[in-house]
Amino acid sequence: MMSNCAKSMISIATVLHFLVDGLCVCALYLMVGTVDGADLLPLFLTYNILAFMTQPLTGWWIDRCKCKHAALLVAIGFLALAVAFQVAVASWWQFSPFQIIISAFLLGMGNSFFHVWGGKLTALVTGNDMRGLGIFVSSGVLGLTIGVLYASWWLLAGLLLLLTILGAIVLHLPVAFAEGSVTDLRPLPSPGRKAIVWLLAILVFVLLRSFVGEVVSVGVEKSSAVLLLLAVTAMIGKAGGGWLARWCGIGRAIVACLGVTAACLMFRDADRVPLLPVLLGVFAINCTMPMTLHLANRSLPLREGLAFGLLAAVLIPGNMLATGLQLSSDHIFMLSALLLTIAVEVGMLMLMGEKRKDVLIGAVAVNILTNVPLNYFLLTYGNSMERLITGELLVLVAEALWYFCFVRQWRKAAIYSLLCNATSFLVGILIQIIIIYSL
Repeated sequence: MMSNCAKSMISIATVLHFLVDGLCVCALYLMVGTVDGADLLPLFLTYNILAFMTQPLTGWWIDRCKCKHAALLVAIGFLALAVAFQVAVASWWQFSPFQIIISAFLLGMGNSFFHVWGGKLTALVTGNDMRGLGIFVSSGVLGLTIGVLYASWWLLAGLLLLLTILGAIVLHLPVAFAEGSVTDLRPLPSPGRKAIVWLLAILVFVLLRSFVGEVVSVGVEKSSAVLLLLAVTAMIGKAGGGWLARWCGIGRAIVACLGVTAACLMFRDADRVPLLPVLLGVFAINCTMPMTLHLANRSLPLREGLAFGLLAAVLIPGNMLATGLQLSSDHIFMLSALLLTIAVEVGMLMLMGEKRKDVLIGAVAVNILTNVPLNYFLLTYGNSMERLITGELLVLVAEALWYFCFVRQWRKAAIYSLLCNATSFLVGILIQIIIIYSL
């Protein structure tokens, strides 16, 4: 159980997260109407690179800083300077490309310092509890949406005022670390090779999650009401993901969330994309956020700031990849089919009692190697029954040979391949039937 001090600290940090993200985006969108269209790309690119991709550096710094709230003070200082500078420019001058970069720099660095402070502090006071981590990260998406939809000078002033007041309150609150958590006085150990491999796997998953999180809502008409609904849904997913993982385990929770998201990606046709599957997919994919943050903290003990920063840094490449690619309906289908197959087959192996990490990771790899070529062939040359059956039989044999390399038992390898492929095939057929009768 978390102490009252920890709950108070998390509550205030969560509100601060809402205020910081809302303030940054509000300030950016106030500049949008006053600058040339050619300056918008440098504005948002500079901000996003500094706000997200500098977090590993600011996280590395805060892990070594003895003053627990130094990063918060720096963040508030940067954001206050950004607002003051923007007001001065809007009142007396016109925004030039140089002044735009200055504003983006101040906002981005303030955002960067705040997030690693909040992520590390939450891990400290909760003992890396996924529930607390999920609650802290949940409010940012709502702040972003409010800042975009209702950008005004009054909103900007109100957000900065509340940010300053709550920041002052935090400075006077006692910080009680959870039992067994990190303190600044302990030396930082070097992470082992296995921990680094797992951290790289987590980073790849987070990048994929950022990509899928953007793709899942492609095709939905994003009115103000829909944007708010999507933000609230993502917020609930992030806040609830830790509770879900505590209930059923991290591995099962991630597999289930990935499967639900993949199924929801399939609910679309050339004419429309239903809102309900999109909301369910957004909820499911965001549930994994506190889980990956918890695992990253375990992979980098005593480096919670760096762990938080690394996960934040890979969000931008995934987001840019999703927005930059022109995905067709076939591309989205192939992505959803791959993710669904991975989720179903890994889940099936877990149900059969398989716990060896090399076997489970091998299942992910073999599905990438077999599912993508099969679906590409069927979409390119026609999805006839003969081709489908032939392709599935080839995949069945290939996966049996693959599993034998891990389990060294022909009977078990054949059972794994047969049950996993049969289950994923039947689940896919069931989802397709539901889609046909619901769209």
